[in-house]
Amino acid sequence: MLQKNRLLLLSLCFVLTGGLAYAAAPAPVATPVDAKSKLPAPVIAIIDVQRILEESLAAKNVQKQLESQRAKFQTQIEAEENGLRQAEQELGKSHDQLAADVYADREQQLRQRFLTVERHVQARRKVLDQAFTDSMNAVRASLLEIVDTVAHEHGANLVLVKQQALWVDKPLDVTDEVLGRLNAKLPQVTVKMAPEDKP
Repeated sequence: MLQKNRLLLLSLCFVLTGGLAYAAAPAPVATPVDAKSKLPAPVIAIIDVQRILEESLAAKNVQKQLESQRAKFQTQIEAEENGLRQAEQELGKSHDQLAADVYADREQQLRQRFLTVERHVQARRKVLDQAFTDSMNAVRASLLEIVDTVAHEHGANLVLVKQQALWVDKPLDVTDEVLGRLNAKLPQVTVKMAPEDKP
């Protein structure tokens, strides 16, 4: 009995001391935020990117070169289409003069020519689209460099696109300054046409 009471007393002591030890454990203290890690107050500049990409000398120059290439491609395509129409008319006229198998063979050849021209049109469109993308990427790269410079000169640490702002106070808008510098730095871009993929 005494042995039993002694074991009970020991287990109670263990529970109590464990509980006290747990209660006495210090609560975690919140670390104060280091002054250096605080974010600075925003100094905002606004830029109308859409206007710059439409009005800049480089963008206009890219459009002019691509329009010239499009006109050249269009002339080639029209010549090919005219040739196909003529071949189709001639085949139609010779329908009664040719054996059925010969006519079917020529019809199949004409169909293949149509598919080839269609693939040429798609390939040329792809070349033009890629040339436009590459050229405008060059304009955008220069634009970003200029925006970075202008923002730092004005002490801005945040530049927003005008189209994303509901209202803008005019002094925040640096579009004219950026546009002027872009025109001076990059008045034109040479549009490079990749070789057309063979169908």
